[in-house]
Amino acid sequence: MAENAQSAEVLAKLLDITERRVRQLSAEGIIPKVSRGRYEMVGAVRGYIRYLRDLNLQGDVGPADYATQRARLVKARADLAEMEASEMRGDLLPAPDVTAAWTEIVALMRARLLVLPDKLAPVVHETTSINQAKDVIKRAVFEVLTEISETEVKITPRSDGDAGVDEGGTDDLQGRDPSTGPDDQPVGGQVP
Repeated sequence: MAENAQSAEVLAKLLDITERRVRQLSAEGIIPKVSRGRYEMVGAVRGYIRYLRDLNLQGDVGPADYATQRARLVKARADLAEMEASEMRGDLLPAPDVTAAWTEIVALMRARLLVLPDKLAPVVHETTSINQAKDVIKRAVFEVLTEISETEVKITPRSDGDAGVDEGGTDDLQGRDPSTGPDDQPVGGQVP
């Protein structure tokens, strides 16, 4: 195979790498060496392709990967410290607390909206025109929406990590109508 022996310069051009890299790959046993400064061309191409294939299968593992992973770790720690600072300032809320608050808000909306038909049916029945009925319904809906928008939501995290209802068993939502029960149904059969 001496007739296929090529210089480092020729192989470097063929493989699109530097002559120095050809010598390094030869020292690593990837490119076979025929004699001093001469390399087997077919063996060099096959060895270099196999080397690139192995690198691709391994991914970016090695010293370069350590630096990448280290940078990711430093960034993750910085992000965590930033989130903790935001939480201490009150700019960031724990997800379970936000979920509990939205659950309470949606429950309040549901309860208030479910009362509307019972509350409005007699009043709408007494109206003499469709426009009067629409006005009655619209006013009632705006009342409910205003009441909900003025409701203050207080989240009190508990020691076990749950939020939403304090230790006494009362809701954290303020502004509920005392004349209604837990489902916002009138107490004692009264129509509000």
